[in-house]
Amino acid sequence: MLFFLCGRCFFLLYHIKPVSKLPITETLKSFFYGITLDISFASYITLLLTATLPLLLVFKKFNEKIVRSGILLYTTLWIILLAFAYTVDAELFSFWGFRLDNTIFRYTATPAEMIGSTMSSPLWLLLPFFLISSYVGFKAFKKYYFNYTFSYLFFWQVPIALFLTALLIIPIRGGLQQIPNNESVAYYSTVPILNQAALNPAWTLARSVIEQNGPDPERYRFFYSSKAYTVAKAPITNYILNDSTPLLTKRPNIILIVWESLTAKVLNDTVTPGLNKLKNDGIYFSNMYASGDRSDKGLVALLSAYPAQPDNSIMTEPGKSRKLPFITQQLKGAGYNTGYIYGGELEFANMRSYMNYNGFDKIEGKFDFPEESWGAKWGAHDQFTYNRLLERANAQRKKSTPFFYTIFTLSSHEPYDVPGKPALAGSSKTIQFKNSHHYADSCFTDFIQKAKQQAWWNNTWIIVIGDHGHVLPGNEYASHMPDEFKIPMVWLGGAIKQKAVITTTYSQINLAPSIAHYLKLQPRAFEFSTPINLTETTKFSVWYSYNDGFASVHNNSHYFMYGLNNRQITSKKGLFNQEDLTYAQAFLQVLMEDFYKK
Repeated sequence: MLFFLCGRCFFLLYHIKPVSKLPITETLKSFFYGITLDISFASYITLLLTATLPLLLVFKKFNEKIVRSGILLYTTLWIILLAFAYTVDAELFSFWGFRLDNTIFRYTATPAEMIGSTMSSPLWLLLPFFLISSYVGFKAFKKYYFNYTFSYLFFWQVPIALFLTALLIIPIRGGLQQIPNNESVAYYSTVPILNQAALNPAWTLARSVIEQNGPDPERYRFFYSSKAYTVAKAPITNYILNDSTPLLTKRPNIILIVWESLTAKVLNDTVTPGLNKLKNDGIYFSNMYASGDRSDKGLVALLSAYPAQPDNSIMTEPGKSRKLPFITQQLKGAGYNTGYIYGGELEFANMRSYMNYNGFDKIEGKFDFPEESWGAKWGAHDQFTYNRLLERANAQRKKSTPFFYTIFTLSSHEPYDVPGKPALAGSSKTIQFKNSHHYADSCFTDFIQKAKQQAWWNNTWIIVIGDHGHVLPGNEYASHMPDEFKIPMVWLGGAIKQKAVITTTYSQINLAPSIAHYLKLQPRAFEFSTPINLTETTKFSVWYSYNDGFASVHNNSHYFMYGLNNRQITSKKGLFNQEDLTYAQAFLQVLMEDFYKK
């Protein structure tokens, strides 16, 4: 732990120029917020020794000198490795802007370039730090921590010792909470370098290596890169922007409601009567599809217009997600006040870091709500998050700037523990799922009714959309068929000038460029999609992905699905030709090439 403390000091001193411009109290917080990951990695290191020693100490004839030498060798090796990690990390951060991770291994195949790069580094500073920290760490351990005596164990004590060793899993995962450690636990500031300072580079490297499970990029290669790019980008680069807009004002307030698991299969008078009725008061998109099958992928598709990757999730990799385009940043540049509200833990899938990169002025999560508002598992119920949204909107109304607030709901997520009496009788998973959406719908409807009474309603554009579809109701396991990805989207609010039902097929990734286009910002910044054209009558297909495959879909009756493992069409309905398959393959290839380059 002392080594990690010194390493963090070195990082801050190495980057003293930007750090010196920040308040010292804010900088010092990085030591507090970094403790969790420091303890986690220290526990990783300790695990092997504490698991091995009890097995040795039960034998009275064990060679104590050999054991001591082994412990000293093990500890010395870790001291050297950690000193090297902190040394390399401090310099690489200057170029990368994020802490050490498996990105470094991309360059091991080109040692000449690596050596050439180090020549431009301040070796006069880095090399002494590495040598001194290694030497001091070794001497300190040998003097203060190595002079202990071993006590023999009885056989009955070994299980107890191993049980205590097993308890190290608690600090390794960061506690007993549902979401284990990730980088987000160290994020506390709106200043990126302070969040990075709170991270432990040894931990980030280990996590990226252990959890990367990234398939070979060749898995996604179908054509020469030049051909794939030409095919995939043609519809986007050739798209002609028009001046049509559904908005009555140039700078409306915008509320994006991302509804957990809002599948089109529950949009009816029984399960979601409020939304089903309100869709007639605005613009209803009846043929909208999610880009992926998880919340982290849906949020990125909505806020960055970045398509979901089959085997990866860019939100979970801060080094990559920071390079995405963000509609929030464009709106902030246009003078918007921004906020993100989620009733759950912001550490989920590195959500906090992604929302920080978005640039939200205020990010609120589970621990910003009173405990009495929490459900049994995930966090605050929807009624409390909607109330918070109403409070924020009313407070912002007193200011002269428009607002952009994103709320991610929670109550319709498993285990569907919602308050109040169930609307539908039964205890099956499908009934629980429907009841959770009925509750979520009541909270949403209540919010809309209250919002209509506010002064800001007439200048507000409210967007309601699902983060992803769902297997339920109808299926017990994921088949990845289009009906599992079909989600509703509804535009409401006083800033919407028309009522309409849009049957053209669109994806989540069309939303961010649409917002940018209607507000005359930068829709072209989103390179994988185009704005929604409400007057468009051409039939388009949209692309979505899932683990081990992807699909191209016009509607639930006209689609094909392609498996990456067997590299062939696994299901299809309606008429498709080779050109459709070529485009879908090229789209995936260009996406994944871009993903791996980030």
